[in-house]
Amino acid sequence: MSKEHHLLQANRLNEQERKHTWFEAAINGLPVIGSNAKSTDLPSPSRCWKPITLQAPLLLGVAGVTFSSTAILIYLSWKSRNDGGLAFARPDEDFSLIVVFASFYLPTLLAVTLGMFWSWVDLDTKRLEPYFQLSKPHGASAADSIHLHYPFDFVAIAPIRAFKRRHWSVFLSGTTTTVIFWLITPLLGAVFTENRVTRSLDSTAATVADLVSSTTSGTRLDAGIMTDAYGITWLGQDFPDFVTADGAVAPFELKSGDRSRDSGMTWTATTNLYTTELICTPAKIGGNPETGHTFDNGRGCRTDPIAIPSGSDKYCAFYIGYFNDPRIAWSLVYLGCPRSASHSFLAIWAASENSTYTNITALFCEPTYAVQRVEATVMAANNTLVKSVPVGPPVALSNDLFNTTDFEYLIGVGAPAQSPRAEVTRTEVIDQWPRIKDLNVKWPVGGNMVGFALGASQRSPDDYFDSTVLASSFQAAHQLLFGLAIRRLVSNATVTPGLRHGLATSEVKAIVVVSVLPVVVEVFFGLVTLFILTLLALSSTRKIQLRADPASIAEIIDLIKPSGTRTSNVSTAMDLCQGTHPIKLRDGKLSTSPANLANASTPLATVTKSFQTSARPLEMTMKLGTLFLMILCGAVIVLVAVYVQISRANGLPLPSTNQTVKQLVLNYIPIMFATLLEPFWILLNRMLCILQPFEEIRQGRAKPSQSLDVKYTSLPPQLIFWRALRARHLLLVAVCLIGFSANFLAVALGALFEENWVQTESPTRYFSATASTINQTALDRVTQGSPNPYEEPLFVAQSNMTSGTKLPPWITPHLFFTPFDTKATPRQKDTLLYRGSTHGIGLQVQCLQLNSSASNTKVFHDRTYQDFFVLKTQTATLPNANETPQLEGITCMTEGFNDALSGSVNGTQAAEIFAAMTPFSQNASKEEQDFCSRQLIAAFFRANVTVVDTPPETSDSRASDFRAPGYQLSEALYVGCELSIQMASFDVAVDHEGYVQEYSQKTPLSEAAFPLPQLGNISSLHNGINTAMWSKTSSGSQETFWHTDLVADSWLKYLIKSRMQSTAFLDPSLPPPSASAIGPVLEDISARLFAIVLGINTDIFLPAAAGSTIPGVTIIQVKRVFMSRPMFVVSIVLIALNLIMAVLYYAKRPPKMLEEMPTTIASILKLVEGSGLAMETADAKIRAEWQIGYGRYVGTDGKPHIGIERKPFVVPWSGR
Repeated sequence: MSKEHHLLQANRLNEQERKHTWFEAAINGLPVIGSNAKSTDLPSPSRCWKPITLQAPLLLGVAGVTFSSTAILIYLSWKSRNDGGLAFARPDEDFSLIVVFASFYLPTLLAVTLGMFWSWVDLDTKRLEPYFQLSKPHGASAADSIHLHYPFDFVAIAPIRAFKRRHWSVFLSGTTTTVIFWLITPLLGAVFTENRVTRSLDSTAATVADLVSSTTSGTRLDAGIMTDAYGITWLGQDFPDFVTADGAVAPFELKSGDRSRDSGMTWTATTNLYTTELICTPAKIGGNPETGHTFDNGRGCRTDPIAIPSGSDKYCAFYIGYFNDPRIAWSLVYLGCPRSASHSFLAIWAASENSTYTNITALFCEPTYAVQRVEATVMAANNTLVKSVPVGPPVALSNDLFNTTDFEYLIGVGAPAQSPRAEVTRTEVIDQWPRIKDLNVKWPVGGNMVGFALGASQRSPDDYFDSTVLASSFQAAHQLLFGLAIRRLVSNATVTPGLRHGLATSEVKAIVVVSVLPVVVEVFFGLVTLFILTLLALSSTRKIQLRADPASIAEIIDLIKPSGTRTSNVSTAMDLCQGTHPIKLRDGKLSTSPANLANASTPLATVTKSFQTSARPLEMTMKLGTLFLMILCGAVIVLVAVYVQISRANGLPLPSTNQTVKQLVLNYIPIMFATLLEPFWILLNRMLCILQPFEEIRQGRAKPSQSLDVKYTSLPPQLIFWRALRARHLLLVAVCLIGFSANFLAVALGALFEENWVQTESPTRYFSATASTINQTALDRVTQGSPNPYEEPLFVAQSNMTSGTKLPPWITPHLFFTPFDTKATPRQKDTLLYRGSTHGIGLQVQCLQLNSSASNTKVFHDRTYQDFFVLKTQTATLPNANETPQLEGITCMTEGFNDALSGSVNGTQAAEIFAAMTPFSQNASKEEQDFCSRQLIAAFFRANVTVVDTPPETSDSRASDFRAPGYQLSEALYVGCELSIQMASFDVAVDHEGYVQEYSQKTPLSEAAFPLPQLGNISSLHNGINTAMWSKTSSGSQETFWHTDLVADSWLKYLIKSRMQSTAFLDPSLPPPSASAIGPVLEDISARLFAIVLGINTDIFLPAAAGSTIPGVTIIQVKRVFMSRPMFVVSIVLIALNLIMAVLYYAKRPPKMLEEMPTTIASILKLVEGSGLAMETADAKIRAEWQIGYGRYVGTDGKPHIGIERKPFVVPWSGR
């Protein structure tokens, strides 16, 4: 006999020491099913054990949470729709960390927490289902009870199997788990998103200014209104506060609520709207072209014949107001109309045939003025009027509030009747012919209103022969000027605020609820709530005949172990596993009955065979482990690849423009990966939990506390961490942690992708629009084509510097870029910019103080001819008084200036002179012409003025200082500016209208790079440019106004004032400005005017060669997908940890030693078949010293077995 056999025999003989035998337990079994059992056979309900997770308080609490979540989500959806969002931030601000966490992290975290908690309920439901089946009155088959292994099924499979077996509790619980894990958790993370919304908040509004009296309108209605109208009509200047093209409203502001003036915010309140309308009737036209045409309004106003001079221009236009003025050619009063027509004007549009204007449309128009109560909306940032909605009828505007006579005089003449000394923009009569000359309209234009009417309507010339079009054009001009006049006249003096309701509306960033997903999540929450309540109802009616929680191997063994009077009639474990009798559970003990189960769900033979499989489940096999590792590696590779691609491509295209689809792709799918990962780790964790006690037993020296009594299967994996840590089962600890980390991975993946606006580029080529060579003839036409001085660049500069109006296309403050054709490039919807390589042309200006050691250029003044001379010399010697200077070197001169006093006032006064220069010699050389054409001079004087009738005579013909009759010069500053036109290559980005958005210089600016003009030379070019820039920069007709005030009466003074934001340079009581202060200002203004001259006259350049192109790119602004760097790092780290843990798990997993996995009651009971552990009882202290082993032993039935037995009755398993 072998040594092993002797050991088994010894084991068997020592069985006599045991207190009870298995067969004794069988003798004292419970009555069988179907016998006349008494009621005393069943334990009282108070002695039954049921887990807290299946009791009413907890299930009702969970149902309350899910129901509350549904209600909260419904409320948040309603609030998001009603308020436009849940949380708000200004467009240029970020949401607070609390808002970001609550919106994008907390929902997933709460769903994950709910899933973790429900997994506990689900585990208890699944692991106790066999006991509920056994506790039924007629018991259950082995297939429907002790062979069930729901806790070890994959999450999605368990509900399906339960549905087939009609195990409704498991079906409800498992389905709830699936819904929470794979539907609610990822969808809830996608419910909230960031969007731009319009938000309105109630407030209180008050009037801050209004019309109060017309007594001061005469002094406040000046040509500044015409200047503003010109900027709005032709230059793109913004409307002033509370003014639109239709009129003006009384200014108001909000006094409570959100009073911020953020970009995009609007204020709405009721206020007064001031409007005007024209009542126009066709004029009766008489006479003939030879003697002149008469025009009759049919109400007493019949004009004298008006002879329109013939000309080559096809069209001519007139606006003839009632009032007469020397500055206009015709007026109705001059043409014989009575006082009753004092508010009327005559509008004429005519076309010539054979140089004679015979095709005529004429209208008599009379304006009406009204005030109306409206609900007005303005932009809070700049008070621009957006819209007005009438809330009351229009009422005629009283002449006590608005002087219509002063207003109509102003628009008819172009300047007020009385023009006191004022800034140039408030006294200058505007010449709009440069703006309308391309319409082939005859000069001089008949009134400023013609230009405004044509600019407001922007129609084809022939359209104006339609009297309706002509009337509407003049009405648009009339309304514009009236609105500007109202804005000029409103005052806050004695205005009653009139508090009333207001509204603050703004476009803000908002956290919003996505439209469709909340409904889906609400349905799932409702379904979960219904399932939980149904589970509660089932759990309340079902009995479980357990005395304690069967959470350990020892407690499962107790099901067949005798304990006092509680015994089992099970003779062997095979009675349960292979028997054809039903099994029942009574008072914590299993028993069988000879009666067959009529409703056995699965044939026993099939069940028995299905569980005789490998002792290593599929989840723990190396094949599946390898697949799992490949999936994790693939996830890391995909994330890194997407991150790299995003970095290289500046984001990825949006998966869809539909918000719901975007949320599903960018949030749901990533979170789904984590929610799939967590159940798999839970399954691996449970496998390790069930095998860990057997791994201890395999080693042969396990104490019951580390093996039989370990309770790893009664809690979710996330909650057994501390138990495993106390037992020093480190692999299990690590698996618990990595399974728990899947929850954080879900949060990180849910916030991984984000959307941002970016610019993308696509290469293209643009056709060149112009060359960089100037046509001198075209330049002369611009500067000399009108009898009036060329003012257009000055108006552009004024509007840009004072009102912030955009500069014309293709220019920056100091550069002009030769245009390329963007119109020929197909424009996509989101096209933002067009970038190309082109030439930039700029005026480099250097201003230095003359008569100083820093300059070799000197200046002196000729009193006789009132000329300034500039000498380019190497000496610093100037001629003394009574000496004639030696005009050696190059000498330049200005035109003569007249000295004019601003009034009969004695005392300190100031004067300023700005002029271009020409050669002194009539036979100047090319060098002299070139030098002088580059020179500009600015002089600032302070003098003590004595008013005399006759200026003192002197014999001095020349003087080095400024000694003029009537004043003594006390201080003077001479600044000379030298110009140089330079060019370089630039990369320029413009919008679709040609406005420059950004640029970068590629080559140095150089004068040599700029080509000479065609049909001219550099001096003629400089002279043309100087004429365009400086012809109107001096005061009046080359007069030097001595002044005691701070009035900027010339254009250059006005631009200097606007640039310096100061009038100190005009103040007679202060010294002249320093060259260091005024020099950079003159440089800036000169460069600005030069760029503007080129920008508004691109036709002075020669056309580009046919077919010439330049390289460029089209820049498109699109919304693209990016990765949050912190979330990317967190995701990669967590997936990498999963990968490392997976390698450790499959490398350190327990070896094969069991014939089948101990995942069922039956499989565990088989391991104690014939073992004394199935019938022995002992004192707790004695039992604690037992050593449990796994191997071969002789059972109480005298047969050899492989299973669990305590030492020394077992031969340890050798691993074979």
